[in-house]
Amino acid sequence: MKKISLCLVSLFLLISCAKPNVHDPNAQIKVDVEGDKYVIPLNHIVRPDTGSYASFETDMGHGYFFWPSGRGLNNSDKDPNILEHDDDIIKFDWTAIDSGIVGNDMPKRVEIIKESNRKDSTQDKFNLEAYVDNSNDSTLSYIGHVYPDSPATFRCWIAENEDQNSLCQMEYLHPVYNNNVLIHFDAKNLSDWQAINAMAIDYIEKWHQD
Repeated sequence: MKKISLCLVSLFLLISCAKPNVHDPNAQIKVDVEGDKYVIPLNHIVRPDTGSYASFETDMGHGYFFWPSGRGLNNSDKDPNILEHDDDIIKFDWTAIDSGIVGNDMPKRVEIIKESNRKDSTQDKFNLEAYVDNSNDSTLSYIGHVYPDSPATFRCWIAENEDQNSLCQMEYLHPVYNNNVLIHFDAKNLSDWQAINAMAIDYIEKWHQD
C-alpha cells in the first residue's frame, strides 16, 4: 500500500510539473506582466511545434494573430519575425496596466513628428495625417487618434526588396488602462488599423485575469 501511495504521489508531481502539450490546440500558459496576470493560448505566442513554457514573467506582454480571422499560429505558418513574415499576421505588445510608462508623452512625440518631418497632405488617408521623413522618402509617419483623447503615432517602412514586407508600427498610451500598446502589421492593412487595434485590445482584455 505504501508503494502504491508513493507511485501516486510521484505521478501527481510529474503531471503537475509537466509543460503544456505543444500539440494541444488548446494549450495555454500563464504570463505575468509586471504583476498583471494573463492566461494566453500558447499558439498566440509561438507556433505549437517550436516549444512551450509552463509560465513566464516579462515586462511586456506579447502576442500574434492573423488578420482578419483572428486565429493564432499553427505549424504550417512561417516563423514570424520583423521583416519576413506572412503579410496577414499581426504582432502586438503591451505593458502592465497602470504601469505609468516614463517618457511616454504621446503629445510630445506627435510634435516631434511634425517638427522633424515634412507634411504631405497628398498621402493623408484613413483618418491619418501623413509626414515624410526629410532624409528618407521610403519612411512615412502618420498621426491619428485611437480614442478621442489618445493620440497615436504610426511609422511605416517601405520594403527595399521583394523578400521583405512593408511594415507599419502603431503606438499609443491606452487612455483607460494607462499601458503602452505597440502593434505591428503589414502596410497593406493600414486601412484596417482601427479594427486591428480593437481585436488586439479584445484579446488583452480576454486574457487578463482579475
